Amino acid sequence: MPYILKKTSGATLVTVQDASVDNSTSLVFVGRNYSGYGQPVEENFVKLLENFANATAPLKPIQGQLWFNSAPTVRRLKVCYDGSNFRDITNVPYGSTPPITPTTGDLWWDSFNQQIKAYDSVTNTWTASQPYGGASSSWEFGRVEDTFANDQNSIRAYFGTNPMLVIGNPSTTSPYFGQYTPAASTGLTARFPIVKRGIVLPNANPTTGSSADSLTTATGYLLWGTAAEAISTKQVQLKATSSTSTHYIPFTLSTDGAQALYTTSTFYLTPSTNVLNVTAASALYADIAERYEADAVYEPGTVLMLGGEKEVTLARLHATTAVAGVVSTNPAYMMNSEAGTDETHPFIALKGRVPCKICGPVKKGDLLVASGYKPGHATKKQDHDSSDAVIGKALQDFAGPFGVIEIKV
Repeated sequence: MPYILKKTSGATLVTVQDASVDNSTSLVFVGRNYSGYGQPVEENFVKLLENFANATAPLKPIQGQLWFNSAPTVRRLKVCYDGSNFRDITNVPYGSTPPITPTTGDLWWDSFNQQIKAYDSVTNTWTASQPYGGASSSWEFGRVEDTFANDQNSIRAYFGTNPMLVIGNPSTTSPYFGQYTPAASTGLTARFPIVKRGIVLPNANPTTGSSADSLTTATGYLLWGTAAEAISTKQVQLKATSSTSTHYIPFTLSTDGAQALYTTSTFYLTPSTNVLNVTAASALYADIAERYEADAVYEPGTVLMLGGEKEVTLARLHATTAVAGVVSTNPAYMMNSEAGTDETHPFIALKGRVPCKICGPVKKGDLLVASGYKPGHATKKQDHDSSDAVIGKALQDFAGPFGVIEIKV
């Protein structure tokens, strides 16, 4: 008469015929009148005692079975065979998607956001464990979806359920260009219509010019210190042009509606008129220069004259009254600066001290004119040369024949 072995649930596990053994599970079940039944029965006790210790999983396990993985690099107890896999008692499930059919209290390592999360069956959500914060305030680390259905890295600060600060790092390339709009599902859009790179405060929308809660003197200050207002500004924002080397700062409107930059000194700028007002100014370099269109590329110190296919060309005539001046090396004040580049529109010194190519000999204080012997050079003025041809005065002695000295234009 066969043995019918039942599981705890009442379901039949196996039927063991007389005088036989059953190997359909990890244990050996002995039938009635089987000769030598003692050894398989005692081996079953050993397997249960050591939790089927082996470097490989037990063959033919059943749900709820234990297994001690004895591999040298593992050596840990695996528990609760779930019908397809043994679960690790020391590690939580790992992956970019949550486990299927979780129960309350289950843990999961979210490899996408690099967070450990716990499952709540009441809300059917996986909640990240917060390293800082409590019921009234918290920090949240992870990714949020934008309106392009892409995930953005961000750090968010909350008071209660209200987001108070977002730290973002959107791409500077298309379609983001350094900012993004959070998706409606994130719960951020009401207070953070735009998230730019760096720290973003509530209700700040640099695109439309609206101010943030904590940026105006009417509603608060960004930073506090011993002074009454550590920082108080309505809007200062750096914007780049299409050229990566050029940036502009648009300044806020003043109380009378005029747009200007003011300081505690007499310096101020009015962008609408492009007028800069100062009491005094100083410069590191020593000449006033203006751009002129040239017919070739000329190096600093070269003497040019009006003529050629463009506005100026190389000075080739002795004491020409068409002389334009000397190509500036480092102009202190640059007029007509947007006319072109140094290659197409070199700066020509109009006033001040500049290095100049010279054809000597000359002495300090000598009047200088264009040289007809060495094009692009200056030389000492002769008595019969016109005073209209004078470029400037030599500031140092030069024996010659050719070189560069400083002159006063």
